[in-house]
Amino acid sequence: MNDRDPRRLTIGLFTALLGASGCTKDSADPNAGDDGIGADSDAPSSGDPGDSIGEGTGSSTGRDPGEDAESTTEPPPPSPVVWDVGDSIDVPGATCGAPTAVSCDHEDDDIWHAMGINCDVGPQVDGVANGDPLGFYVHAGNLGSFEPAPFPPREGEKFLVISSGQAADIAIPNLFASTDITGFVDNDAALPAPIDVQAVSATDDCTTDPSLIGQGDCSNTIQAQWAQGSGANDYVEMRFTAEVPFETFSFSYDFAMFSTEYPVYYQSSFNDMYIGWLESELWTGNISFDEMGRPISLNAGFLDYKDAPNPIDCPAPCQAPELAGTAMVGHAGTKWLTTTAGVTPGEEITVIFAVFDLSDGILDTVVLLDNFQWGCSGGAPVTIPG
Repeated sequence: MNDRDPRRLTIGLFTALLGASGCTKDSADPNAGDDGIGADSDAPSSGDPGDSIGEGTGSSTGRDPGEDAESTTEPPPPSPVVWDVGDSIDVPGATCGAPTAVSCDHEDDDIWHAMGINCDVGPQVDGVANGDPLGFYVHAGNLGSFEPAPFPPREGEKFLVISSGQAADIAIPNLFASTDITGFVDNDAALPAPIDVQAVSATDDCTTDPSLIGQGDCSNTIQAQWAQGSGANDYVEMRFTAEVPFETFSFSYDFAMFSTEYPVYYQSSFNDMYIGWLESELWTGNISFDEMGRPISLNAGFLDYKDAPNPIDCPAPCQAPELAGTAMVGHAGTKWLTTTAGVTPGEEITVIFAVFDLSDGILDTVVLLDNFQWGCSGGAPVTIPG
């Protein structure tokens, strides 16, 4: 960021206005296949862009800090759906035959191995990484310097980082992470198919009405967040298809999200997002949420760790020592979260893990991915603290 960036003025204004009133950080904000890319501890290697990296045109956008019932005798309308974040439900009477996962990320810096995928044993997928090679990085060991370690690998020795900027920057303490990379889509009014932000219903999801499957986002969580901005930039994704093994009724994975957009652009149109998308016989839509059952976006309330004050819900001091030793010092993120989603044995599913900037291409948002595995808990998608 250079001296002309209006956010320097905004940050100074924050410091002047917030004063010294006390606040402790919230645990959950109520407002709120293809070895396409390799990586090492210094920087991700690009692989063959023709095989695994989608191409787009980058854009760099400056921003203005200022941008951004009547009583009745009829029963009130149903409340909007807030997605379940409780424990998933076992399939009654089902025999569990899910393959046991075996870690192999100690062998190399393959991006799939880093998530527990495509080892000799365990989940096998046909996958592709789309986006700028800089948006992918394999990290070894705990992220940051805080003890006890809040972000250790969830399986094996490593995990994958995807980012709307340079993914390796997350491991550089106190760095202001803001890179405009070449996204798979840039300044696009729609996300890549089959992702469809449209809610399937104002009152129902696809568990209460299975006829809605394939009509959009079964969780009804993406549309309101997407509408706050003006299109995706610096979009990167991990996308794969897989055949669900015999006697397997679910899959799960772990993730965490961080954003440099906080605190200056918190609750603005720069509402960077992460989407975990599933296409299956039982579900089409977002499957990953925060502890409050809301989608993973800057404004929706995903923030467990806030390391800077904001005038909306956390005046100074607002601190998160858990982010020490990372590029998110002074910013915000989640803890590890675990998503589980039901599937049907023998079907082919498509899964997409995608992160992107909303409305512009600067101020990076970062996601950690690890521990993908098959399981035997069926039912609708749920996310719980990991």
